[in-house]
Amino acid sequence: MTCQLKIHHTLSTIPSRNINNIMVLFSLTSKLNITINGETKDVSNYIILINHGDIYNINHGENIIELMIPVFYFYQQDDDFFNGYLDRHLLQSSNYIKSLIADLISTPTSSSLMGKNIGQSIIDTLLKEAFIRIDHEYLPNIALSNPVFIDCVNYIHDNIDAHLSLKDIAMHCNISESYCSNLFVRYLSMNFKDYFTSIKLVNAINLLLSTKHSITTVSELAGFNSHTNFANQFKNYLHFSPKQFRSLVSKITEPPQIHFQQDNVSQFTELISTIDLTAQLATNTTDIHIDDFNPKDRSQRAKVFVRFSNFNELFQFIFNEYYDINFEHLPKPVVFIDDIHDIEISQTNYNLLNRCFEKLFEKNIGLAIAIKSTQQFETMKQLILTFLQGNQDYKTSKKLVKFMLVFCSNSMTAEEIHLCHLKIKNKNKEIKYSVTVDGFLETYSTVEQVYDVMQRLKFHYYFIDIENSKTATHLITKNQHYHQTDTHFEQYKKFILDSGISSTQFVYNNLSVSGFKYTNDGKNPIQLSDIVYHLIALLRYGGGISYQLLDDHSNYISLYNKYGSPLPLMHLYKMFRPFVNEDIEITNNYVLSRKDNNYHFLLFNKINDRYMSDVKQDFIFHNELPQDSLMIIKTLNHERGSIQHLLPTSDQLVYIEKEILDELDKTNYPKTELAVQEETGRTFELKLNHDEVKYICFKPS
Repeated sequence: MTCQLKIHHTLSTIPSRNINNIMVLFSLTSKLNITINGETKDVSNYIILINHGDIYNINHGENIIELMIPVFYFYQQDDDFFNGYLDRHLLQSSNYIKSLIADLISTPTSSSLMGKNIGQSIIDTLLKEAFIRIDHEYLPNIALSNPVFIDCVNYIHDNIDAHLSLKDIAMHCNISESYCSNLFVRYLSMNFKDYFTSIKLVNAINLLLSTKHSITTVSELAGFNSHTNFANQFKNYLHFSPKQFRSLVSKITEPPQIHFQQDNVSQFTELISTIDLTAQLATNTTDIHIDDFNPKDRSQRAKVFVRFSNFNELFQFIFNEYYDINFEHLPKPVVFIDDIHDIEISQTNYNLLNRCFEKLFEKNIGLAIAIKSTQQFETMKQLILTFLQGNQDYKTSKKLVKFMLVFCSNSMTAEEIHLCHLKIKNKNKEIKYSVTVDGFLETYSTVEQVYDVMQRLKFHYYFIDIENSKTATHLITKNQHYHQTDTHFEQYKKFILDSGISSTQFVYNNLSVSGFKYTNDGKNPIQLSDIVYHLIALLRYGGGISYQLLDDHSNYISLYNKYGSPLPLMHLYKMFRPFVNEDIEITNNYVLSRKDNNYHFLLFNKINDRYMSDVKQDFIFHNELPQDSLMIIKTLNHERGSIQHLLPTSDQLVYIEKEILDELDKTNYPKTELAVQEETGRTFELKLNHDEVKYICFKPS
């Protein structure tokens, strides 16, 4: 069982499932159009990775290098390999892999040792840089927009080991067999039998490698109705029987050898020579010349909305002595009251309420209020007008009010929202207006109609709860550009780009752990690098984001723990301040700005290092800084700045005396260190540990 390397002058294939191999593809002339799991892309000269189990077809490719590596070699390296997949977007050493292949092609076939070394090097690189672990056996999500067919596919995936027929699928989805059959051909260009049989064979490969079950038992566990049928289908797809497969695997004792036929290599010699014979990307060492500043982004200042359940919570926040909550490091902070029912049903203390408003505005904190009915609007309108009448400085605009009304489209129509807006928009020009769009997506038949309503309202902000399953379903069913395989942030970006409205006017509402791609929909713990990438996205797109105030052990992202101590997100916002409203350079493991003529760096782990707890990154800063220049280093990690590691893990709220909390809070801040440049131009080095973030500022003397 060897790795197969081929070169194709032109290549196109019919849709099929990749079974028993990891495929590595790239074009020598940047011409490769491919469909993988329902998504079609022009990939230029980038390396494409096709996983065991993926459905793919090459629509058109020219001068294609194709490497097929049996999945056994990956399983041999990591016996949990089937619970994961390779993500090409994480691959850092693409040029290195290309150069290895080019070197092999250019070397005489007698060098079998080279073929073995190259095969092993490619596998090691892919596992190190591109492998994503999940908590179940990998089955690809197919990019579909038809809700009925999505239901069909999900039902199959949930019942792989069952003896399903086309009739069973059709009955489950309440459609005819012929229509069900047509859906497979229309969206996947393959019939139901091929789809279901191939997915069972993918499962069977896992069982054959990871268990010692008999062939008969494997056939039953994989969902085949007989041993004979299993053997026939296995041989039909893979050209050897299950027994022969196990026999071949048992005889493998050496590293993977790449088999390459050089019959037609001469016609590709010139193209292959253009591949840069580069060394492997030094993924653990980053050399930085601090004067080489190449900014490609102008960062935005996003607005941070902090959700409060009601006004009673707001009073506790404003007038409490137990919690020491501070929003000064948040960009444009806004308290967002989700429910005003408590002031609707009780006698309002206007003096207390007005003082609450004043204290917020004095701290430069805005106040957004969710409006869910015309009655609630009238209540808030009266409160706002009463506040303005009783405060001449605000009435005459000597001081600026920071009210925002957020109309909820789930409970109000566009017409009701428009009429409410007309009643108040001329009372004070500083009042801002927003609307949630999730209800519009449910009300209107197309996404374009939603955009039309948004543009006619001309509000300051548009909130969307993109992680809400109903919102995602409406987008998928009402616009073919959305697929179930899209991440929440991908859907958010698509919604913004298609709207024709500036990204600075959108608010990502109710961010949770599921909003971070590599947490596997919230099943894996969030890491500091995930939060850094989130904040970088805010720098790029602006707009707004809403967080929960206090952690309640839900999946929602919070700023403080249940005792009112800042969580790492708050510390990172402080670290990010030198990068806001600045020209910045963003790489895969650091951000650079030149604010106030200093050198500001934020160092973080590459996203593909999240599974390697022993990985350390070395940063080498080459500079021409004069002697006695000052360097300020701040370090955020589990020991410094992550208070959740210092407190009881119980979900119960245990009373902790304020004095004890104050003592704990003293250790709940990033470590700050100072260094001095001992001689002009001396190289400065730092080490970054796993799940750690460092901020460093170079201040020339």
